[in-house]
Amino acid sequence: MLEHYQKNGFFLQEVNPTLKLFSVLIVIFFMVPVFDPWTPLLMLIITLTLIIFLGGISPGFLFKILIPFSFFAFSFIWINVVFPSDRGDTVLFFIGSMPVALENVLTGLSLGLRSLLFISWSLLFVLTTEPTKLMLSLIQHCKLPPRFGYGMMAAYRFLPLFRQELEQIRAAHRIRGLGEPRGIKDKIRESKMVIIPLMAGAIRKAERVAIAMESKGFDGSRERTYYHAVPWTKKDMFFGIFLFILYAGLTAIRVRFVI
Repeated sequence: MLEHYQKNGFFLQEVNPTLKLFSVLIVIFFMVPVFDPWTPLLMLIITLTLIIFLGGISPGFLFKILIPFSFFAFSFIWINVVFPSDRGDTVLFFIGSMPVALENVLTGLSLGLRSLLFISWSLLFVLTTEPTKLMLSLIQHCKLPPRFGYGMMAAYRFLPLFRQELEQIRAAHRIRGLGEPRGIKDKIRESKMVIIPLMAGAIRKAERVAIAMESKGFDGSRERTYYHAVPWTKKDMFFGIFLFILYAGLTAIRVRFVI
């Protein structure tokens, strides 16, 4: 599912991964000094719209991911209402004998929406960026040493292999009559039995990849050519212009109506 979205060819998938990565950092930098709830709310709506319409991400899939993070965001509201550093003056209602002030609710909303915004923009990056394309972009445009970039790509490719090996080990145990683990003790015993074979396989794979990379010149000592280039395109320019207009507009709105 994730790889399907990362390769579906919508606008955001075609934007340079380096630019999208820096856009996440820009969002964090822009939102850190913001303490009103309206700016992160507007940014959150815009971000979700971008993910759905320019990233081709299913709304149902996106909201399923955001549900657990929504409870995390709500915790900010609850903490600021129940344990505020300074109780506000505008009391809305009482929970038992505890007053709930408007100022504390707004502060909690600001922090909660800001956390959801950071998560949503991170999802925009993760759901629309191929890991291989990201590493190539960092190598070509951010001067990441090839041995580190290609090493991380190789490690990422190992993850599904480890899952397959784990299933094979468990199947071999069942064939030998060990059965399914029941209870905590059986799961701990099974973990001890699968860790050593998995570690041995990982070490063998790492040695083979290291030898292969060294034989092909991945030592960082010379300039390389690339079979797959990740160039800058007009879509990157449009995305950058959009970010500039978005932040300039939000800044103007905050100065005029919020601050």
